Amino acid sequence: MRRRKGFSKRKKNNSIKEENSIKEENSIKENISETEQEISTEEIQDEQDKEINKYYNYYNYTTIFYDNSCKCIIYVFHTTIKTVKFILKVSGVYLLWICLHYVASHLYIKLCVPNTLIGFVISPFMTATPHCQGLRWIVYNAANIINNMWVVLGAWICSTILIVNRDSSNDSR
Repeated sequence: MRRRKGFSKRKKNNSIKEENSIKEENSIKENISETEQEISTEEIQDEQDKEINKYYNYYNYTTIFYDNSCKCIIYVFHTTIKTVKFILKVSGVYLLWICLHYVASHLYIKLCVPNTLIGFVISPFMTATPHCQGLRWIVYNAANIINNMWVVLGAWICSTILIVNRDSSNDSR
């Protein structure tokens, strides 16, 4: 077979032209894509900055809230402990007198005035014994102290209510 010389040259020229046009298109696409990449990189950087600022602000607000919450919780905890210690001191004495009154009352009935006919007969003699006089003293004084503690508690509650009302009336002016 014979080849035509002109045909192969045309084919080569066409393939060279096609390669050149493909190279030009690729270079144009590369230029466009580089520009797009630069724009998109800047936009991405801006978006990242916005996100970072958003989280930074959230972190600052969260930190402030957390710090204030911790301080508040610590204050409430310390105040509660001080109040509980005070209540235990005061109520410890109160509970001691209540227990003494309860035990002394039951011991007095059992030891000094038994609930039998013989107890009725010997009760005038038993009231003069030292242990019955001591139990009677504990019952009498414990009852007085318990009454006084109720008066003190009522006065404290009333003074607390009046202080709250006085403060609230000053705030409304």
